[in-house]
Amino acid sequence: MRSRREWWAVITAAVLCVLAVVVAGLPVYVFPAEHRPDRADVIFIIGPITTARAQMAEQLRADGVSDRILVSIPAAGPQWAAKKLCRQDGVVCRHPEPFTTKGEAAMLSAYAQEEGLSTAAVITFTPHVARTRYIFGRCFPGETTVVGVDDPISPVGWIYQYAYQTAAFVKAAVTPCATLTDQ
Repeated sequence: MRSRREWWAVITAAVLCVLAVVVAGLPVYVFPAEHRPDRADVIFIIGPITTARAQMAEQLRADGVSDRILVSIPAAGPQWAAKKLCRQDGVVCRHPEPFTTKGEAAMLSAYAQEEGLSTAAVITFTPHVARTRYIFGRCFPGETTVVGVDDPISPVGWIYQYAYQTAAFVKAAVTPCATLTDQ
């Protein structure tokens, strides 16, 4: 049986490990470096589409970043934030297959090739900014600026995002870029 001192040592070590993970993740998931694009060939909202992401795209368009918007939408299900946006002039809504960040990078690559584009302002939510930069840096041949929006996240949601984004970073590092024919 462990003594009280041993239990405190174990608890202290566990708390310090959790604290180290939280602090290490702050600049990656909570406060990623902000980059605001001056100009891009297209504004690309990666999924799932949310009201905050649609509003950011509209703001960037109003600021003159681009008059084109590409939206990644799921193949099925409600897409309330996208319905109004997808009917506007200069907006193209498509479903990437696979419906993953790498699939979205492949979709942007195909769209850019079709339209003769080379730069994109990519909109996602804050915990996903660093991984999006990494994937698009590897998988999109043009230049991207990734913009994060602050969708509300609960404390439990933040725990999930730390775990999910970290695991997804590892997967992104060890798997190749997607092609639109991947299933």
